[in-house]
Amino acid sequence: MKHLFCFTFLFLSLSSIITAQEEEQSVTSYNASLIGEWVIDLRPTPHAEGYFQPFIVESIEGNTINGTFYGSNLENALLNDNWEKLYFAFTTNDGTNEYYHSGYLLDGKLFGITYCPDRKFTAPWTGSKK
Repeated sequence: MKHLFCFTFLFLSLSSIITAQEEEQSVTSYNASLIGEWVIDLRPTPHAEGYFQPFIVESIEGNTINGTFYGSNLENALLNDNWEKLYFAFTTNDGTNEYYHSGYLLDGKLFGITYCPDRKFTAPWTGSKK
């Protein structure tokens, strides 16, 4: 009986370690899908012509994103991979105004929103990988 208990404990411990490693690998792979150059459509209205700007994710370290958006360095850039979708948020600055951006990755596309309190506007956007 003692051997059965030890075997069961060892089996469950190894199963937990393997499962945790598989989850960690899938999360890492999921985060990595955000890395690269994206083309973001910032059109002001649904029927306006596309207005495209680059969003470049150079690297991800833990939950921190490094890159640029619309020619500005990402600041305070974080991601959250604890949900079904990969969520992210960051700020940029054009020298005059600070812009707040957030979004998520779903089925290989980006969906987001930008908010600038000083300019009194908010704008949804979408993006595709280049």
